[in-house]
Amino acid sequence: MKRVVIVISSLLLLAGCWDRRELKEIGIVSAVGIDKDIDTGEFLFTSQVLNPSALKPEAGGTGSPVKLITTKGDTVYKAIRNTHQEFDRKNFYAHNRVIIISEQLAREGILPILDGITRGREARGYIWLCVTKDSQARDILDVKQQGIEKVQANYLESILENQKLNFDVAVIKLNDYYKKSLKGGIDPVIGVLKMIVGSGDASQQVKLSGGAVIKNDKLVGFLNETEARGYNWIIGEVNSGVLTLPSLLEEEKLVSIEIREARSNIKPEIKGNEISFNVEIKTSGALVEQQGEGTLKTRKEQYDYLNQLEKELEKKIEQEINNVIEKAQKDLKADIFGFGNALNKKNPKKWKEVKDKWMEDQFSNAAVKVKVKADIGTRELLKEPLKMKD
Repeated sequence: MKRVVIVISSLLLLAGCWDRRELKEIGIVSAVGIDKDIDTGEFLFTSQVLNPSALKPEAGGTGSPVKLITTKGDTVYKAIRNTHQEFDRKNFYAHNRVIIISEQLAREGILPILDGITRGREARGYIWLCVTKDSQARDILDVKQQGIEKVQANYLESILENQKLNFDVAVIKLNDYYKKSLKGGIDPVIGVLKMIVGSGDASQQVKLSGGAVIKNDKLVGFLNETEARGYNWIIGEVNSGVLTLPSLLEEEKLVSIEIREARSNIKPEIKGNEISFNVEIKTSGALVEQQGEGTLKTRKEQYDYLNQLEKELEKKIEQEINNVIEKAQKDLKADIFGFGNALNKKNPKKWKEVKDKWMEDQFSNAAVKVKVKADIGTRELLKEPLKMKD
C-alpha cells in the first residue's frame, strides 16, 4: 500500500514526460498473467491495473483496488496492444511485480512467451516469474487475497520474497531464469502458485507451493514441498526454516528445529568415463520447541540427547536430498541442481565431451553421495517443556 502511494506521488512530481493529465491517461500495471484460449489457440493476456482512487481511504475511495483487463491475440505482444481497444488507459509496466504463466502454456515453452513481453520492454529483469498449477493465470490474479495488502500483486510479491524464511518452495526472478535457461548445465525451477479452498469468508486463496521443473524451456513436472526443500538444500538456498523430528523424550511427540545457517558444496569426481558427485551439506540450527516431557539432569545427558537429535536431523536431510535426486534423475531427467555446471567448472574439457548427451545418459546414471553435518545449539536445550503442576 505504501509503495503504491509513493509510486503515484512520484509520477505526479515528474516533469516533462509525465504531468497530471498524462497520469490520468495511464494504467499502472502491478501484475500480468498469460493463458491460452483452448478454443481459438490465441494468447490471453491479463493486466492487473491499479485503481488509485480506491487506494486512498482518506479521500473516501471505494471499489476494488485493481481492475483486471484480459485481451486476446495470436501473439503475446498483439494481445498486449489489444488492451488499447478495451481499456481507457495506456498500460504502464515499469512497476509490474510478477509474471504468471499458466501450466498449459508452460508445457509448450516459456521463452517465446517472455519474448513478447521483454522485447517490447513490458517487463524488467528483477520481477518474479511463476507458473500456475491446476488453474489459469487470470484466476490467480482474480482471487481476493487473504493478507493485509489490498493489491493482489503486492501480496504475491511478499509471499515470494518470504521464501528466505521458508525453504519448502522454490522461486526465481526473470533474469535468473534467462541465465539458467540459456547457459546450460542446469535446469531452472520456477515458483508455483496454486489455488486452495479457504475457510470462513475466503472461499479461495492463493498459495506458493513446491516448484515447477523446466527442461529445454518446457514444464516437465512439479516438486512437492518436501522435494523443493531437498532441492534447496543442494543448491544452497536454505536461509531459514523449521524441521520437525520425533521427540526422543516421549513417544508420539515432536521437536522443532529452526535452521539458521546452511552451506552446500557440489564436488564432481571423474574416474575414466565414470562421473559421480559428492554433495556436502553443513547446517546449524536451534531447538525451538519440545513437546515431549522429560528432564535432562546432567550435562552428559544433555550432550547425548543433543547428539541423538543431530543424527536424526542429518538422517532426515539426507533422505529428503536423496529423494529429490532420484526424482530428478529417473522421473524428470532434469539437472535442476547444476551438476553439469559444477562439472564444467572443474573440468571444462570433460564437460565439452559429455554435454550433448548429459541429460539422456550421464546425468541420469551418475552416482551421487550425500553427506550432511548438522549442529544444534544448546542454549534452548536447557529449557524444559511447559507442563501442568501436579
